Amino acid sequence: MKLLIRIGLLLCGLLLCVVLPTDAQIEHSRSYPELVSAFKKSKADTNRVQLLYDIGAYYFFNPNVASSRLDSVISMLQQAEALSIALKYPKGQGNTYRMLAMIYCKQGKPEKGKPLVYKAIQILKDNNNLADLGEAYFELGGYYTVSEIDIAERIRLSQLGLEAFTQAGNKLKQANGLKELGDLYQIKGENSKALLTLRQSLKLYQSIGYPVLQGIYDLLGNVCASLGDYKEAIRYGLLAVETSERLDGSSMQLATIYNRLGLTYYELREFEQANQYYKKSIAIARQYHDFVTIHMLAANIVRTLIYLNRLEEALAYQQDIIKKYPIDDITRRIIALGNFIDIYLRLKHYKQARYYCHELHSLSGKFNQISVETEQYAYHMLTIFYLATQQYQLAEKYRLAHKALAKRLASLPALSKNYLLHFKIDSAQGNYAAAILDYQQYKAFTDSLLTEAKTKQIAQLQIQYETEKKDQNIKLQQQNILLLTKQSLLKENQLKQAKLLRNITLGGVILLLIIIGLLYNRYLTKQRNSKKLEAQQKEINDKNLSLQRLVTEKEWLLKEIHHRVKNNLQIVMSLLNSQSAYINNEAAMLAIRSSQHRVQAISLIHQKLYQSESVAAIDMPVYIQELVEYLRDIFSTGQRIRFDIQIDPIRLDVSYAVPLGLILNEVITNSIKYAFPGTREGLITISFKQTHGNQYILAVMDNGVGLPANFDSNTTDSLGVSLIRGLSEDIDGKVCIESNHGTTVLVDFVYQKINRLNPILASDILINTDLPSETII
Repeated sequence: MKLLIRIGLLLCGLLLCVVLPTDAQIEHSRSYPELVSAFKKSKADTNRVQLLYDIGAYYFFNPNVASSRLDSVISMLQQAEALSIALKYPKGQGNTYRMLAMIYCKQGKPEKGKPLVYKAIQILKDNNNLADLGEAYFELGGYYTVSEIDIAERIRLSQLGLEAFTQAGNKLKQANGLKELGDLYQIKGENSKALLTLRQSLKLYQSIGYPVLQGIYDLLGNVCASLGDYKEAIRYGLLAVETSERLDGSSMQLATIYNRLGLTYYELREFEQANQYYKKSIAIARQYHDFVTIHMLAANIVRTLIYLNRLEEALAYQQDIIKKYPIDDITRRIIALGNFIDIYLRLKHYKQARYYCHELHSLSGKFNQISVETEQYAYHMLTIFYLATQQYQLAEKYRLAHKALAKRLASLPALSKNYLLHFKIDSAQGNYAAAILDYQQYKAFTDSLLTEAKTKQIAQLQIQYETEKKDQNIKLQQQNILLLTKQSLLKENQLKQAKLLRNITLGGVILLLIIIGLLYNRYLTKQRNSKKLEAQQKEINDKNLSLQRLVTEKEWLLKEIHHRVKNNLQIVMSLLNSQSAYINNEAAMLAIRSSQHRVQAISLIHQKLYQSESVAAIDMPVYIQELVEYLRDIFSTGQRIRFDIQIDPIRLDVSYAVPLGLILNEVITNSIKYAFPGTREGLITISFKQTHGNQYILAVMDNGVGLPANFDSNTTDSLGVSLIRGLSEDIDGKVCIESNHGTTVLVDFVYQKINRLNPILASDILINTDLPSETII
């Protein structure tokens, strides 16, 4: 089981262990036709070199380009090389060598590519092109595997690339380099170094707001799991899942992240959780038809089902995977056969287990084609089968083969398991003395493993401590240097400040004397001005008091004028009333009565003016109400004619109130006299509204018999209509007379408040109104 876990982790590492993405992998904003068009128009300069490089990068990183086209790309890059040499453009020359090397590798000719990378490194180093130099070091590292023989050199090259990125000040590439280096450390087994390096990478990514963090989270989770810190491993794994799901939805990288998280849960013996993430991972692998990953994940799922004691389900799942995805690889076949043997032995179906054991045995001739770890796993499963079926000689045979490989690998865990198998075989055969010795060996190796694990852990902690201590010493030295620099600057600043303070003091004294002189002069000037202002203020106050008295007297005089005008108008009404007693002519009598009503309308306005606090404005709701009451009493309408008065709280200048009062008098009088003949009942509605701003509408409507059919307000020469039209023009208003189920008179005007120093009298309004002479009484 542990071997399967190690195989799974190794495959996960290989899926993510790739050469650091280079700057050539950045997607160009221009398409291939645009690049070709720009190349044709370009001159023989550095821009053409870049265009040739970009075209080469397009072909290299485009998966749809046939490999046969790479020869033409090599020709173009050779042109870029020659042009760079002619222009003495080292950056272009170095990057061209880098791209040529990658194309040779793609063609399966690494022996041609590697020398070109070395040339690129030398050129870029000599010309201090640090960012490109860092990329070249990592690309050179890609020529070395992660095997025990090569990984040290690959780490060294990665460290050189990281140093170049750091000197260039490129934080993104520095973070990428740290991530690659951390991955190499954890593959080598230096997990403490890996953890510190990967945390530095994450910190740099976060400092520049880089969002694509699923890879670094996944590596951190894997390293934490290797260190036994499963809590942190789970935290980083879940962060990797959340980030990857948000950014790319479903990719093979996400499949790897799911699998690693599942392996962590497996180590915590949370098999249900592990199974869920294995299934998510295998679903993505199926989308991409990645059969290698599918079989690896299927093996993980089967192991979790076995430990959950869901043996029938594990068996069915393994059979279904093999049916859907036939195995064409001996390693995956051995793992699948081992699973079948384990399941059937646990189900005690020895016949079926024997079948798969024979299958596994038949592959022994090909064991030289597989890794030592896989061969060791095969011998382990054969030993378990023969032990379970009491075939002790065969069990001992394969145990010895397993032991030989364990010694070859110097694997203490494998040797420990081997002695446990030996103990079981000897015990089953009754060799108890030998079994006791076997068990003692097993315990010795187990204790040794614990000691070794502790030693490794202590060594890792020591490395971590020394690294942190070194960092702290560097920081302390930097702080000391900074402190000394600050102290030197402080002394220098203190001297400057002392000199400056002396100059400021002297200047301050001189300036203070000048200011005192100016202030004294200003004080004397202010005293003189103050006395003048006091005299002027006294004169203003006296004038204000005088003006206030004059205003008060004027208001009383205006009220008195309005009062006397009102009395005079009452005398005029009395004279008209007396005169009417001696007139027998009906028409003259009507004219006198109409004049009386008009005079009363004006008289009411003057009465309101001398009775109110304000002598300039009329309260229209009160005025109209009293005018209606007067006309109701004069014509004795009783309950036969009702009035509906809808007046907004409006106050108007006398110059507007008088014409509106006369218009209301004419319209209401006409409705009372002619709209309801005989005993007909009716309703007169009076509305005065402010529509918006200074716009007002006066409306008088009745539901009487209406106007004659041939009536035209624009051509009629009746006195009432002429008076209404003339008074409307006085206030710049528009009058509209309609007959529809009664009569409606609308007066629409804009109110413009007028400030007058003299009172407005009735005579002013009448004289300014363009009416026939006989209407003026």
